[in-house]
Amino acid sequence: MGSELKELKALLSYMIKHNDEHAGELKDLAEKAKSLGNAVAYDELIIGVKEMKKANERLKNALNKLKE
Repeated sequence: MGSELKELKALLSYMIKHNDEHAGELKDLAEKAKSLGNAVAYDELIIGVKEMKKANERLKNALNKLKE
């Protein structure tokens, strides 16, 4: 069981970092959409980034619970 918990924590840590990287990439895409004159796409992408960050906070909370 200890090795399964260790693996779960490692995978969750990886996913949190991975999601943070993708959120940054999506923000860049939002800026690109804005520069191309598509404010609606920009707004949707920014909302998506915010929601992704909220989801990542939940994942961080779960990880912290696993570490207790």
